[in-house]
Amino acid sequence: MLRSALLLALSIALAGAGSLARAADTIGVEDIRFERSLADDAWMLWARFQLPIDDKIEQALRDGVSLHYVVEFDLTRPRWWWWDEHAVEARQVHTLSYHLLTQQFRATIGDHDVRQFATLAQAAQAIAQVDGWSVVPADALEPNTRYEARLRLRFDRDRLPRSYQLGALTNNDWDIASEWKRFTLTTATPASAR
Repeated sequence: MLRSALLLALSIALAGAGSLARAADTIGVEDIRFERSLADDAWMLWARFQLPIDDKIEQALRDGVSLHYVVEFDLTRPRWWWWDEHAVEARQVHTLSYHLLTQQFRATIGDHDVRQFATLAQAAQAIAQVDGWSVVPADALEPNTRYEARLRLRFDRDRLPRSYQLGALTNNDWDIASEWKRFTLTTATPASAR
């Protein structure tokens, strides 16, 4: 009786440890700010994620593999009489790579922002941030309207080289993503309409 109770307690503890190890591979959402910029006449997005870095990621980078992460932002307008209207679907690719000659890690945000870092932790921190991303022109959203927004960061394993993709298909270690973070936005009435 005591032995079976100990085995049951051990199996529960091991199952819990496995779920904790899996949770450590998920991307955490730490902060989101979405606001209208009068200077850019657009709605801007700022976000900060917690990106897990482990030995398999560092080894892939040192093997010359570029790792691509995708920031996904969706904005919908709820309608009670019809399906929700998809107002915005925006994607931005963040790429993490390693330059063998300079022995530096490289973070590429979008198509143009490239930065060099001495450590993987610094490069990962740059990859895990969205700084002033213009996701939608200000006049594209209806004034005085409520929108539902969602945001996440996910690893794009489809961009891995074929040799890595074969392992990624049978191994969930490369299935890294944050949960969809949802928030509500209500646009203001323009001053000229008041």
